[in-house]
Amino acid sequence: MPNVDALPGLKQILGALIFGSNRPLTLRELRNCIVEVSESDEAVAVYAEVDNKQLREALDELNRDLERNYTGFALRETAGGYRLQSDAVCGRWLKHLLKAKPHRLSHPALETMAIIAYRQPISKADIESVRGVSVAHIIKALMEMQLVRIVGRSELPGRPFLYGTTHMFLEHFGLKNLKDLDRMAPTVLSRQELKKADAAARVPAEGERLPDEDTMELPFDSPPEAAGSDDAEPEQDSEPEVSEASDAGSEEADTEREDG
Repeated sequence: MPNVDALPGLKQILGALIFGSNRPLTLRELRNCIVEVSESDEAVAVYAEVDNKQLREALDELNRDLERNYTGFALRETAGGYRLQSDAVCGRWLKHLLKAKPHRLSHPALETMAIIAYRQPISKADIESVRGVSVAHIIKALMEMQLVRIVGRSELPGRPFLYGTTHMFLEHFGLKNLKDLDRMAPTVLSRQELKKADAAARVPAEGERLPDEDTMELPFDSPPEAAGSDDAEPEQDSEPEVSEASDAGSEEADTEREDG
């Protein structure tokens, strides 16, 4: 049985605080908690002068211990704080135990989310200019999931709302902060823009003709305009042309039959 009167180590204290919290704890919150308890309790006054360097070293050692012993969870820095996070390889058992359905974003919602994340603060009109479709219902859904919030108003006429990401967004995608987005490949282009970019970067083979800009503007599954247009006039069946040489040969054959 562990001795409850023994002075715990810094690593042990940090592990208990992070385990007992229902949200990521920042380095400042961890330090403030330890220092405030040390100032009010002489038994642990040794931690009254703990600094951020000591905390980081203890957190790194804690994480190494967890990973080395394959405990099924590890220490992760997310949304500007630290939390204990289960290993992804154990996800199937957790889903079965908790009967939890994963919150998956649809492709349109994920594309809209990426545009907001990389271009925030951004208005709804600017998002729609990139995607080419209305996004009002998608923004509403993202706000209900607490991934997107209103961060201000534009100076444009009408002062439309500007949207940005939330703290929950960082937690949901496992990001420390928005700077982590720079390490990820942004998927903020529409399909037409991606197709244009691919075509511009592609070197045509000898004798090959790349599609022009008008063709690239078409959706991937749409036929060319002339082929699918209702206004296009149907082609008229033309009579086969007969050459003058063929006509002359026919006349000579008729004359020989009359002479005979």
